[in-house]
Amino acid sequence: MSLMEQLINAAQSQMAGAAAEQTGVSQDLAAKALPMAMAVLMNGLKSNTKDANGAEALSAALDKHDGALLDNPNALNADSVMADGERILGHILGGKRGQVEEQLAAATGGVDKSQMSAILAMAAPAVLAALGKEKRQRGLGAQDIAGLVRSEDASARAAAPAELSGLAGLLDADGDGNLNNEAIGLGKRLLGGLFGRK
Repeated sequence: MSLMEQLINAAQSQMAGAAAEQTGVSQDLAAKALPMAMAVLMNGLKSNTKDANGAEALSAALDKHDGALLDNPNALNADSVMADGERILGHILGGKRGQVEEQLAAATGGVDKSQMSAILAMAAPAVLAALGKEKRQRGLGAQDIAGLVRSEDASARAAAPAELSGLAGLLDADGDGNLNNEAIGLGKRLLGGLFGRK
Protein backbone atom coordinates (compact mmCIF):
# COMPACT_ATOMS: atom_id res chain seq x y z
CA MET A 1 0.00 0.00 0.00
CA SER A 2 1.42 3.36 -1.00
CA LEU A 3 1.86 6.23 1.44
CA MET A 4 -1.00 8.10 -0.22
CA GLU A 5 -3.29 5.09 0.14
CA GLN A 6 -2.41 4.87 3.82
CA LEU A 7 -3.14 8.58 4.24
CA ILE A 8 -6.45 8.30 2.42
CA ASN A 9 -7.53 5.33 4.54
CA ALA A 10 -6.57 7.19 7.72
CA ALA A 11 -8.37 10.32 6.55
CA GLN A 12 -11.57 8.46 5.88
CA SER A 13 -11.53 6.19 8.92
CA GLN A 14 -9.84 8.30 11.60
CA MET A 15 -9.40 11.96 10.67
CA ALA A 16 -12.80 12.79 9.24
CA GLY A 17 -14.37 13.17 12.67
CA ALA A 18 -11.92 15.87 13.73
CA ALA A 19 -12.36 17.64 10.39
CA ALA A 20 -16.15 17.55 10.74
CA GLU A 21 -15.95 18.96 14.26
CA GLN A 22 -13.63 21.76 13.15
CA THR A 23 -15.55 22.81 10.04
CA GLY A 24 -19.18 21.92 10.72
CA VAL A 25 -19.49 19.73 7.61
CA SER A 26 -20.78 16.19 7.89
CA GLN A 27 -18.30 13.42 8.60
CA ASP A 28 -19.08 11.83 5.24
CA LEU A 29 -18.29 15.08 3.44
CA ALA A 30 -15.10 15.54 5.45
CA ALA A 31 -14.10 12.01 4.45
CA LYS A 32 -14.38 13.09 0.80
CA ALA A 33 -12.69 16.47 1.17
CA LEU A 34 -9.64 15.39 3.17
CA PRO A 35 -8.29 12.97 0.54
CA MET A 36 -8.71 15.57 -2.18
CA ALA A 37 -6.81 18.10 -0.07
CA MET A 38 -4.04 15.59 0.57
CA ALA A 39 -3.71 14.77 -3.12
CA VAL A 40 -3.44 18.45 -3.99
CA LEU A 41 -0.80 19.01 -1.31
CA MET A 42 1.28 16.06 -2.49
CA ASN A 43 1.13 17.48 -6.00
CA GLY A 44 2.22 20.85 -4.66
CA LEU A 45 5.14 19.26 -2.84
CA LYS A 46 6.18 17.57 -6.05
CA SER A 47 6.26 20.95 -7.78
CA ASN A 48 8.23 22.46 -4.91
CA THR A 49 10.87 19.73 -4.91
CA LYS A 50 11.75 19.85 -8.60
CA ASP A 51 15.09 21.48 -7.77
CA ALA A 52 17.70 20.62 -5.14
CA ASN A 53 16.94 23.66 -2.98
CA GLY A 54 13.28 22.73 -2.75
CA ALA A 55 14.12 19.14 -1.88
CA GLU A 56 16.53 20.27 0.85
CA ALA A 57 13.93 22.65 2.27
CA LEU A 58 11.34 19.88 2.47
CA SER A 59 13.85 17.49 4.05
CA ALA A 60 14.65 20.07 6.74
CA ALA A 61 10.96 20.71 7.37
CA LEU A 62 10.30 17.00 7.84
CA ASP A 63 12.71 16.94 10.78
CA LYS A 64 9.98 18.80 12.69
CA HIS A 65 7.32 16.22 11.82
CA ASP A 66 7.96 12.85 13.46
CA GLY A 67 4.71 11.14 12.47
CA ALA A 68 3.24 11.19 15.98
CA LEU A 69 0.24 13.13 14.68
CA LEU A 70 -0.85 10.09 12.71
CA ASP A 71 -1.19 8.16 15.98
CA ASN A 72 -3.49 10.83 17.40
CA PRO A 73 -5.75 11.98 14.55
CA ASN A 74 -8.12 13.69 16.98
CA ALA A 75 -5.38 16.28 17.52
CA LEU A 76 -5.73 17.47 13.93
CA ASN A 77 -8.04 20.28 14.95
CA ALA A 78 -5.86 21.47 17.84
CA ASP A 79 -4.91 25.14 17.60
CA SER A 80 -1.19 24.35 17.37
CA VAL A 81 -1.71 21.85 14.56
CA MET A 82 -3.96 24.22 12.64
CA ALA A 83 -1.37 27.00 13.01
CA ASP A 84 1.32 24.64 11.71
CA GLY A 85 -0.96 23.78 8.80
CA GLU A 86 -1.36 27.44 7.93
CA ARG A 87 2.42 27.86 7.77
CA ILE A 88 2.83 24.73 5.66
CA LEU A 89 0.17 25.87 3.21
CA GLY A 90 1.98 29.15 2.75
CA HIS A 91 5.08 27.24 1.65
CA ILE A 92 3.30 24.69 -0.55
CA LEU A 93 0.59 26.75 -2.21
CA GLY A 94 1.82 30.33 -1.83
CA GLY A 95 -0.31 32.81 -3.75
CA LYS A 96 -2.37 30.02 -5.32
CA ARG A 97 -4.03 29.07 -2.05
CA GLY A 98 -7.23 31.02 -2.65
CA GLN A 99 -7.66 29.47 -6.07
CA VAL A 100 -6.98 26.01 -4.71
CA GLU A 101 -9.58 26.46 -1.98
CA GLU A 102 -12.21 27.69 -4.42
CA GLN A 103 -11.60 24.91 -6.93
CA LEU A 104 -11.55 22.15 -4.32
CA ALA A 105 -14.68 23.49 -2.64
CA ALA A 106 -16.48 23.50 -6.00
CA ALA A 107 -15.25 20.01 -6.81
CA THR A 108 -16.26 18.56 -3.45
CA GLY A 109 -19.74 20.04 -3.35
CA GLY A 110 -21.28 21.03 -0.02
CA VAL A 111 -18.04 22.56 1.30
CA ASP A 112 -17.48 26.31 1.13
CA LYS A 113 -14.13 28.05 0.68
CA SER A 114 -13.58 28.76 4.38
CA GLN A 115 -14.35 25.17 5.31
CA MET A 116 -11.99 23.91 2.62
CA SER A 117 -9.33 26.28 3.96
CA ALA A 118 -9.60 24.62 7.37
CA ILE A 119 -9.55 21.14 5.84
CA LEU A 120 -6.37 22.00 3.92
CA ALA A 121 -4.81 23.32 7.14
CA MET A 122 -5.59 20.01 8.82
CA ALA A 123 -4.42 17.91 5.90
CA ALA A 124 -1.04 19.63 5.51
CA PRO A 125 0.47 18.53 8.87
CA ALA A 126 -0.83 15.00 8.27
CA VAL A 127 0.91 14.81 4.89
CA LEU A 128 4.19 16.07 6.35
CA ALA A 129 3.83 13.71 9.32
CA ALA A 130 3.56 10.75 6.96
CA LEU A 131 6.55 11.90 4.92
CA GLY A 132 8.55 12.65 8.06
CA LYS A 133 7.86 9.19 9.42
CA GLU A 134 9.05 7.65 6.17
CA LYS A 135 12.21 9.78 6.24
CA ARG A 136 13.17 8.57 9.69
CA GLN A 137 12.21 4.94 9.22
CA ARG A 138 14.02 4.61 5.89
CA GLY A 139 16.85 7.08 6.46
CA LEU A 140 15.94 9.14 3.39
CA GLY A 141 18.00 12.04 2.09
CA ALA A 142 16.66 15.12 0.33
CA GLN A 143 16.71 13.62 -3.16
CA ASP A 144 15.18 10.39 -1.86
CA ILE A 145 12.33 12.40 -0.39
CA ALA A 146 11.83 14.25 -3.68
CA GLY A 147 11.62 10.86 -5.39
CA LEU A 148 9.13 9.62 -2.80
CA VAL A 149 6.94 12.66 -3.33
CA ARG A 150 7.00 12.11 -7.10
CA SER A 151 6.10 8.47 -6.58
CA GLU A 152 3.23 9.27 -4.22
CA ASP A 153 1.90 11.94 -6.56
CA ALA A 154 1.94 9.30 -9.30
CA SER A 155 0.09 6.91 -6.99
CA ALA A 156 -2.63 9.50 -6.50
CA ARG A 157 -2.99 9.85 -10.25
CA ALA A 158 -2.91 6.11 -10.86
CA ALA A 159 -5.79 5.65 -8.45
CA ALA A 160 -7.91 7.97 -10.58
CA PRO A 161 -9.22 7.09 -14.06
CA ALA A 162 -6.72 6.58 -16.89
CA GLU A 163 -7.70 9.75 -18.72
CA LEU A 164 -5.90 11.73 -16.03
CA SER A 165 -2.53 10.16 -16.79
CA GLY A 166 -1.52 12.98 -19.11
CA LEU A 167 -2.23 15.71 -16.58
CA ALA A 168 1.06 17.55 -16.11
CA GLY A 169 0.36 18.93 -12.65
CA LEU A 170 -2.66 19.87 -10.62
CA LEU A 171 -1.28 23.21 -9.44
CA ASP A 172 0.13 24.21 -12.83
CA ALA A 173 -1.68 21.91 -15.21
CA ASP A 174 -1.20 23.93 -18.37
CA GLY A 175 2.13 25.52 -17.50
CA ASP A 176 0.77 29.01 -16.91
CA GLY A 177 0.93 28.95 -13.12
CA ASN A 178 -2.85 29.02 -12.77
CA LEU A 179 -5.15 26.43 -11.30
CA ASN A 180 -7.92 25.94 -13.81
CA ASN A 181 -10.78 23.66 -14.76
CA GLU A 182 -8.45 20.68 -14.89
CA ALA A 183 -8.34 20.91 -11.10
CA ILE A 184 -12.10 20.52 -10.94
CA GLY A 185 -11.92 17.55 -13.30
CA LEU A 186 -9.28 15.81 -11.23
CA GLY A 187 -11.10 16.54 -7.99
CA LYS A 188 -14.35 15.05 -9.23
CA ARG A 189 -12.61 11.98 -10.61
CA LEU A 190 -10.73 11.46 -7.36
CA LEU A 191 -14.07 11.42 -5.58
CA GLY A 192 -15.21 8.72 -7.96
CA GLY A 193 -12.05 6.63 -7.60
CA LEU A 194 -9.94 5.59 -4.64
CA PHE A 195 -10.48 8.83 -2.78
CA GLY A 196 -14.23 8.52 -2.72
CA ARG A 197 -14.44 5.07 -1.22
CA LYS A 198 -15.27 4.44 2.41
